[in-house]
Amino acid sequence: MRAFVLCLAVVSGVFCEETPAETLPKCPHIDPYTDLEGWLKLDERKCNHTTIATGISEEEKKRYDEGSKAFAFDSLASENLGPSRDIGKQAHELCEKQNYDAQLSTSVVVIHHNEALSVLLRMLNGIFAKTPANLLKEIVIYEDASDEEHQLNGHLEKYGKIKGVSDKLVIARNQYRQGLIRAKVHASRLATGEVIVFMDSHCEVADRWLEPLLQPIKENPKSVVLPVVDLINPVTFEYSKSMVAKSGFDWGLNFKWIYLPWSYFETEENHVKPFESPAMSGGLLAIRRDYFKEIGEYDMGMEIWGSENIELSLKVWLCGGRVLVAPCSRIGHVFRMRRPYTSKPGMDTALYNAVRVAKTWLGDHEKYFIKARPKGAKIMFGDISENVQLKEKLQCKDMKWFIDNVYPDLKPIVHEEL
Repeated sequence: MRAFVLCLAVVSGVFCEETPAETLPKCPHIDPYTDLEGWLKLDERKCNHTTIATGISEEEKKRYDEGSKAFAFDSLASENLGPSRDIGKQAHELCEKQNYDAQLSTSVVVIHHNEALSVLLRMLNGIFAKTPANLLKEIVIYEDASDEEHQLNGHLEKYGKIKGVSDKLVIARNQYRQGLIRAKVHASRLATGEVIVFMDSHCEVADRWLEPLLQPIKENPKSVVLPVVDLINPVTFEYSKSMVAKSGFDWGLNFKWIYLPWSYFETEENHVKPFESPAMSGGLLAIRRDYFKEIGEYDMGMEIWGSENIELSLKVWLCGGRVLVAPCSRIGHVFRMRRPYTSKPGMDTALYNAVRVAKTWLGDHEKYFIKARPKGAKIMFGDISENVQLKEKLQCKDMKWFIDNVYPDLKPIVHEEL
């Protein structure tokens, strides 16, 4: 039985109003911050976890408002959903027939900054429940200088003791904020598995999520493999499948999805066969730890967030690797109502980072980037000498090769002068 809800915008955010359809009883609230052990004892809940506009208490209303402001999703609904949810099989039925024999020890690396405890713990429970123990080396949980009220390391250490998984958790924290990009690099250096899986801190894994990511890496160690990223609603936390897609970008280095034609799936094997993608969305990916180091990790000269996915995509393709999507691996991701994090004061970090990518990797094609984002021409982009040296050391190809062999749709349209 499901609860049917209708979401309505109000001054303080978004609430869900019950429809006349039959609903489950409202979930009693247990606060994981003050009663972690009690919250973790909750089984998969058979009640309506969504925040209902009618009948909400003042305390719940305050918690909802604070959570929406801090996290850009309904953290009260997330807490009421509970510590565990079995989202089951989300991949195509043919995926069940696939045999995977890659035995690569894996470190899951999670960065969090001002994150809600409930989404992070539900993700950890899901990873432990859905991942073969012989493949999961550890989970590195790295906090990038969260504000004091959102610091979670104490709760995470307590979680490890209660669940008996302390030996599988590597819990660390930056005292001063580095931003997502540099935090990922620092966290990856704490990992010891053969493969690193980078994952956002508000995800839920489906059945058999890891094995399809590891198989292409076994076959070609210079592979970066992506799952299909499904949707978790930021208000209701309803899980829904997304369309299988490639990732791409335009000459402004802005990310975009590239949806496959329906005819592609008329061939049965295409439901399960990994396929090449010109780029990656950035948050979720699997890569060999030694290969990540070989290609220079992420650009440590970048600031906070933005364009690191494009930089890594170009670096992998141009320097002898490949980017694949594994359609049999599916992971849900909470898509927030907005981006709640602060950036670096006085700086457009997304543009700054994009200019560093353009200056390092676009070569003669940089002019198309400047045409798309003319403000980039005036950006002081810092020192990229290490990036250029790495490009020369790895004998990387140029953008013409990338367009001709990987992403022909990116070919610039040249208008002849009259």
